[in-house]
Amino acid sequence: MNKELKHLIDSKIIQSPLGVENRLAFLENKIEKGINSGKRRFEKLLKEIDKKYPPKSVPRGSFDGITAIVFDTAFELYFIGNNSALFVELQGLLERFCFNALTDLLPVNDVAKEIVIDSYEKKTLKDFAPYFKTLGLWDDTEVKFALKLTTIRNGIAHKNGQLVSKHLYDGKQSHPESIHEITSKVDCIPYILSSIELIVKASQAATPSFIKNPRFKARFEKYSSIIGSINNMFCYREFINLPLDVKEVSINDILGPVMLIGSKELGEKLTKYKVELFDFHNNLNQDDEKAKRNYEQLAKLAKSIFELMRVDLNIDGDASIFKEPKLIDIKEIKKEKEKLATTKAKKS
Repeated sequence: MNKELKHLIDSKIIQSPLGVENRLAFLENKIEKGINSGKRRFEKLLKEIDKKYPPKSVPRGSFDGITAIVFDTAFELYFIGNNSALFVELQGLLERFCFNALTDLLPVNDVAKEIVIDSYEKKTLKDFAPYFKTLGLWDDTEVKFALKLTTIRNGIAHKNGQLVSKHLYDGKQSHPESIHEITSKVDCIPYILSSIELIVKASQAATPSFIKNPRFKARFEKYSSIIGSINNMFCYREFINLPLDVKEVSINDILGPVMLIGSKELGEKLTKYKVELFDFHNNLNQDDEKAKRNYEQLAKLAKSIFELMRVDLNIDGDASIFKEPKLIDIKEIKKEKEKLATTKAKKS
């Protein structure tokens, strides 16, 4: 009897209860006792996540987004210390995300997509990994990691103890039951972090480069949606003659989301702009001098708001795609206001 088999008999049979009822009770007790160990594992994992992906950073946003969708099972397996199942889960997630990314990126239409999906269904992560190097999304080290993860997964899934031992231990074990003991000794945090990082990169394959950053994308979309109205001083036919209370609710709904994702300075400028805007609308065709002063202040605030928006965007990407719209002329505003007043008078 070799040393490996003797050890397995000792740990699995001699030192453990026999009979399925006793065995289940033994395992239940083992899991309950392992809760504190799981908590310590989670603490260690979170510390490493914070180190690599600092809280409130852009990379952390992508990390949190991916893990929220599909990583609960992987985290649960890590908590209970089932590293064998964890390796299988990590490899499966990475493989599926690579498949989805490629079948989204390559087809030119729906017919082509069906063909690509059909041709890729039988491919594995081992096939996909080199494609992501070709696309410039992974480097050589990342390709090697994906291939190693696949080899480990295959060893676990096919009960090839020698293959698992070769890649995770000293290569001297071969019995299928040695696999779980070998994997239990592995620090799986680097495998978790690397798998998530590769999934994030793979998921960006079909995304235009200027919106790959989620915070940049959110800010660009929100800022672009309101900068025209700001430079137009909200002088729209359907807005300018609204009652003040209705107008205030509308402005708050429009500016609120921008204040949430923008800098503190931008929020302060938008608040000042809002106050000045209400005075301006009230003074139009009522007090030309005051309206002119309001207009000049709004023009300065609009310029500052645009510049602060570009500063925010530059944190995460190239703000050159964010263009400043033309500022409305006060003569245009007066003409539009007069037209509205004339139309209203005729109707009454």
